[in-house]
Amino acid sequence: MSETERRRRTGSAGRFGARYGRVARRRVAEIESDMHEDHVCPECGSDAVDRKGSGIWECGHCGYRFTGGAYRPETPGGRSVRRSIRTALAESETEADAAEDTDSEPEV
Repeated sequence: MSETERRRRTGSAGRFGARYGRVARRRVAEIESDMHEDHVCPECGSDAVDRKGSGIWECGHCGYRFTGGAYRPETPGGRSVRRSIRTALAESETEADAAEDTDSEPEV
């Protein structure tokens, strides 16, 4: 085996060396690789969102700054909350439309 075949790619967690255990180093490497991936801006749709601080994200294209997760701009919990809000707003709109329809019936 040559030296290049024996070497493994350690990724960003290689800075820890032999410390902290294999699983912890792997988790850190996965989180950091996900954090540094391209993320889509919710405002303009470009792949230029960068992390500015813990939970603070900014689009390099349009300058839109927003909060999100510490390592991802959108978290699973945030997605479910957004879905719940959207559902509640849609229900209130349909109730308001139904109330307007009953108010506008012709009088006999």
